[in-house]
Amino acid sequence: MGQNIESTRHWIKQRISSILLIPLTVLFIYNFLNVAFLPYNEVITNYDNIFNLIIAFLFITISIWHFYQGIEVVLEDYIHNIVLRDLTLKSLKYLCWILIISVCLSFIILYRFWNSEKLNEFIRICWSYLRCCSSWSRR
Repeated sequence: MGQNIESTRHWIKQRISSILLIPLTVLFIYNFLNVAFLPYNEVITNYDNIFNLIIAFLFITISIWHFYQGIEVVLEDYIHNIVLRDLTLKSLKYLCWILIISVCLSFIILYRFWNSEKLNEFIRICWSYLRCCSSWSRR
């Protein structure tokens, strides 16, 4: 009986994260496409809007949570060695937590030090490099 209740809770949590991701995905992609080919300063201006920053943060964190829920079911179904399955699930859980903490810290640092000259210069260099690489790969 206890396993059935836990499975039902897991199923409901996965559906909730799916439903949350529908509008977040649309908003994130819309926002991303708006800034994908803009210069760095205009991207910064776009993310000065706290709404855009929150959408990006929620999309990334809920996506990681949804990924873990889905891969957990797959691993439970297809890894029959209990020790290996538990080790893989724990490792994956820790990896997802590390990713979520990294995302949180990144957003805190970016939001807190948004107007820092050194940070802006570093991001400007990275942004230029990424734009250069993406235009080079399309040739």
